[in-house]
Amino acid sequence: MNVIELCSNLVSFRSITPNDDGIAEYVANFLETRCGCSCTILEFQSENGVVKNLFASRGDNNKPSLGFIGHLDVVPPGDGWSSDPFCAVQRDGRMFGRGVCDMKGGVAAFCCALETFVKQASNDKCNIRIFLTGDEEIGSVAGMQSLLKWAEQNGQLPSACLVGEPTSIEVTGDRIYLGHRGSVNVNVVAMGKQNHVATAPASDNALSKLCCYISHLIQHDWRANSTRFPNTKLEPTLLFNNNYATNIIPDRASANINVRFSDDYTPEELQGIFNQYNNESLKLNFDFCGLPYYCDDKILPNILAKSIEQVTQCKPVFSGGGGTSDGRFMINHCPVIEFGLPDTTMHQKDESIAISDLQLLEKIYTCFISNYFHENYSK
Repeated sequence: MNVIELCSNLVSFRSITPNDDGIAEYVANFLETRCGCSCTILEFQSENGVVKNLFASRGDNNKPSLGFIGHLDVVPPGDGWSSDPFCAVQRDGRMFGRGVCDMKGGVAAFCCALETFVKQASNDKCNIRIFLTGDEEIGSVAGMQSLLKWAEQNGQLPSACLVGEPTSIEVTGDRIYLGHRGSVNVNVVAMGKQNHVATAPASDNALSKLCCYISHLIQHDWRANSTRFPNTKLEPTLLFNNNYATNIIPDRASANINVRFSDDYTPEELQGIFNQYNNESLKLNFDFCGLPYYCDDKILPNILAKSIEQVTQCKPVFSGGGGTSDGRFMINHCPVIEFGLPDTTMHQKDESIAISDLQLLEKIYTCFISNYFHENYSK
């Protein structure tokens, strides 16, 4: 089965997070029959329901192993598609479908690359650990976080790991992520007193209090000393109050604010900044989704960069930008890097990838697997 066919088949599963729709079993069958992997489907409970995850392994636990992280869930398709989002359509050299970019294309490319490598290599040079989860798009609580706990308890952690999320800019191979900024979501609630707009004191307006608070945060002078990550950035993402009349002062208003923070800041410092502008009339709730992390290991990125150059003759750039990924959980156990398709259409209507990029990614992954094991088993 070629990578185009496999990716098309994966798209056909309506695996809208956290629902599985049978995709984990399908991939497990591919890895067992074509790659000689031993597969285990693990179910973990979360507040969103039962989440199915797939762990696959091949090789000896006593030798260096290469891990691969991916997710099989996708975001809801939304409206306005030019074709069925769960039927992969090819036109003008591109494949359209929900998940082709984020990240069923990456999963398909790695699975096909592994199949190619298995046919070429001896058994003692293929030590693989694959982690495919079902709730990455909604926090990874019953996915990567739970799966890693299981892997640690069962001695199945890899020596190094590749995350197959989309990372490239214009063409597959032009960017590698060595880490990401941290992320914190802050919910802010302001209370006031409902009244008529013509008679109420301004201090009683919950929405005014909230907007003033957000304005102070936006104007805060954020440090920019990091050499690894883009600058810390704050963005309000939701503003809400329960009043729809034009002549009533709202008694309650809330906002969601996200901060992507570099290693300039600790969580305690960020909380201090939010509290600094709070006159104690606001209620703050902090949800830290991940801390900044960076791959300090030089060998793993160099092997990947070498593989990309061998296939494409292009030299990739290393970056600490982008969004968060499940690599933030694996970094506590081994070196982690992230590399995949161009990320320009993920989560959009008519999500698509160039078919040539998908084929190129498979070739790079095949070369990377080969180079990784040659580097570790030829010493």
